[in-house]
Amino acid sequence: MPSVRNLSKSLAVSLISVQRAYTELQNDGIIECHSGKGTFVASGVSKSSLKDALLHRVENEAQNAIQAAKENGVSLDELQELIKTLWSENN
Repeated sequence: MPSVRNLSKSLAVSLISVQRAYTELQNDGIIECHSGKGTFVASGVSKSSLKDALLHRVENEAQNAIQAAKENGVSLDELQELIKTLWSENN
């Protein structure tokens, strides 16, 4: 896998965000980080367990978005439209 710095630069996102994502993936047993050698997909990780872990992470983020929307008076229709717009912009 790319280094935290390289991935941050190539995606134009915060170094801290990438580090946080790598830490979460490591805590979930999806990746293994070896100082001086790099970061690798953990041995024994199946495609289905990887997908389950990633879907769980997306679900957590969706829960946060729903909570923020409710707290700020954003309707379900408005939230769905926002998601559709963002999805289209990122393809």
